[in-house]
Amino acid sequence: MGVKVGVLSAEPVLTKQRYPGIKCFDASRGRLKAVISGIKWGDIIIVGGGELVQDVSSLFYSPYNLLPLFLAALFRKKAFAWAIGIGQGSELAPLTPLLTKAALRTCDGITVRDRGSFNMLHKLGFREPEMILTADCALTLSEEEREQKQSNILGAAPRNVSNRSRKLLPLELRKKLGLHKETDPLPAADAWANILDRHVTRHDSEIILFPFHSGSLSNDDQAFCNLVKSRMKHSSRVILADPSKPDEFVNLISRCRVMVTTPLHGAIMSVATGTIPVSISYASKCTRFMEQAELQEYTPSGKAGIPGKKAAVAVERAWINSENMQNRMDAVRKNLVGRAEKTAEHFRKTFRL
Repeated sequence: MGVKVGVLSAEPVLTKQRYPGIKCFDASRGRLKAVISGIKWGDIIIVGGGELVQDVSSLFYSPYNLLPLFLAALFRKKAFAWAIGIGQGSELAPLTPLLTKAALRTCDGITVRDRGSFNMLHKLGFREPEMILTADCALTLSEEEREQKQSNILGAAPRNVSNRSRKLLPLELRKKLGLHKETDPLPAADAWANILDRHVTRHDSEIILFPFHSGSLSNDDQAFCNLVKSRMKHSSRVILADPSKPDEFVNLISRCRVMVTTPLHGAIMSVATGTIPVSISYASKCTRFMEQAELQEYTPSGKAGIPGKKAAVAVERAWINSENMQNRMDAVRKNLVGRAEKTAEHFRKTFRL
């Protein structure tokens, strides 16, 4: 689009190596300082990503994510909300809708990635053409032609979601202050180990574990994946994907026949690459996406982020029916990719780029 891009990064050296020409604002030296520096530098301030507003992780989560919009207004900068998601119902504190309304009123343009988020903002008074319904931009990351595949690989993206307990302070800060009491991860890890061992026994399959998130802001997927592997009887059939190698990571997802996933983007990247997702949901964003992808019957109910008997049945059904499902999913995927591309189109039109 002919624009210079600046980003917040906790590892600016690595970011600059991976994306030459990017301007980095070092969040490791203080996030608020980095946010303010970035807003002063930029002409257009973008907030985005997935679950922009929710209060389950921490009651500070939504105010922190919306802060750049208030600061952009303070410094008289333009702003854009890029393919955002909005929590639903009990995922929001009583005052969060009003805070969201005030913050998004500062935006020149808004795109939302699912119908539930669109409806929530519509209730708050936002209308087209400033706000449009799109889809998650990660759907556009896999541009290769998809072929019918009957591989013998099951992908799995476990996540320990016990930190989503509506505390006041975020997990990282609670850990630093010594206020965090770790929930025993073994029951959840054993549930994942059981469903994966069962699948290996029935289908003599290989398993790839995908840690989508690592770091201090949330529970570490990489550590949890290692724990799950250590609890499996068939651990020799398991490999771990490396999230520091994004192209390889996506390629491994595309090699899987089915992906059983707690992280939302496990489901999104599965659809993008032609792999069948089974969502072990932990938030409404997961179920909303599966409905959007017309795969709601593969969102088995149960404890948040913990696969049970219904999950095992859903994985088995997806595995057996994967060929027919791929044909059906391909048309849905093309529609979603087209919608995902509307965010960039709306951004161009809003700022005449």
